[in-house]
Amino acid sequence: MIVISPTAESDKYFTELAKDTWTNYTLRDSEVEDNVEKGRTLVISCELNMEKETVSVKLHYRYLRGYLYCFVEET
Repeated sequence: MIVISPTAESDKYFTELAKDTWTNYTLRDSEVEDNVEKGRTLVISCELNMEKETVSVKLHYRYLRGYLYCFVEET
């Protein structure tokens, strides 16, 4: 699990990463959002460029109580 101190910079970084990845993925597959809205979890593997290293992660997108959440798992 990645533990990052909550700062405005890290919050902005992860928010933009989650939005950009979600947008790019759903533009390529129109059924993705429908499947996630039906309770399925979308998992996308990617790399984060941290200060001195690159970290491989999986982004887990899931709707909970009507809101889209993105959970980050270090792999």
